Amino acid sequence: MMLRLFIIIFVLCQAPLKSHEIKPAVLDLIIENQSISMDLKLNAEIVLADIDASQYQDTNNSPQSNIYDQYRFQSATELKASIVNHWDKFQDKINVNFEGELTFLDLKEILTVEELNLELPRETNLQIELINLNKPFTIQFDNSLGPVVLRQFNNQEKQEVLYTAYLQPGEISALITNTNQNSVISTIFEYVHLGIIHIIPKGLDHILFILGIFFYSIRFQNLLWQVTMFTLAHSITLILASLGLIIISPAIIEPLIALSICFIAIENIFQKDLKFKQRSSLLRYSIIFIFGLIHGLGFASVLGEIGMNMSQLFLSLISFNVGVEIAQIGIILILFGLLYFPSQKAWYRQVIQIPTSLIISIVGLYWFMERVFF
Repeated sequence: MMLRLFIIIFVLCQAPLKSHEIKPAVLDLIIENQSISMDLKLNAEIVLADIDASQYQDTNNSPQSNIYDQYRFQSATELKASIVNHWDKFQDKINVNFEGELTFLDLKEILTVEELNLELPRETNLQIELINLNKPFTIQFDNSLGPVVLRQFNNQEKQEVLYTAYLQPGEISALITNTNQNSVISTIFEYVHLGIIHIIPKGLDHILFILGIFFYSIRFQNLLWQVTMFTLAHSITLILASLGLIIISPAIIEPLIALSICFIAIENIFQKDLKFKQRSSLLRYSIIFIFGLIHGLGFASVLGEIGMNMSQLFLSLISFNVGVEIAQIGIILILFGLLYFPSQKAWYRQVIQIPTSLIISIVGLYWFMERVFF
């Protein structure tokens, strides 16, 4: 059991830390009278290098990583030329089906940037148009493009999201029309699912924070109170940030999240006995509440990328938060089941609690340094 635990932590330590991370593509869709406009935001180098984004979450792990790096070193002008020359690669990955009738995708413009830090992924926007056949249609992306966030807006100003979906690799969308609206059930399902996968498997930093909470005390009452504080706090900032009442750059939030992981784990190491824990419990809960506020801003940045149906704003927020809680509680229950009986042994603190918290703190510190200085 102890060996398994350390293997899990070791794997977390070795996980990719955003340098070559493959993010889901995002397709913004606007239906007009004669045409349909699409704005596809993606890592174009992945498509050019033939990397299967459904199999890899980091380009370094792909056999085509060297080819990817060659495209990544291209200037914005060179990358645009590569996309035009290999447009068939992109077009073949997007299937727009009007009741059995396919239509041609017309590439109108390519927008990309000169990302000076070559260790970071570069986002490219492909502006595409196709003829509106005035029929309901579906969209299916090739499996190799990975998951795709689909958003339908009411106009070119993108003031209101009419419909959102998180399509798994190769999944066919629901029928899309110019009056599309998410049903209550589909909204709940989509955002609960997004909340879960944002923690498991994609939220390694949030998972480590939950582990840090767990290893403070395995007593169920303490765990309940700490998770409650964290939930309450990140719910507050998630709602405020999603409403646009709080705006803080991810460049500030991401290092603070890493620092919160480090702090929580270090506190686990320096607690000495039950008497110490009782004296410091109020401080511990206050600290978790403050860090929960920070993590909520991190959750909000995810929703900001996806977009929300403004007519179902609070339903989307609540559903996303429920998904996050399902994932968090699942982690706690699994750990509780694995470690409850070992925690009753005299050697638990020295053999499991302190070493694991030390590893978590080192990972948090490493992430903090990376996000601040690299």
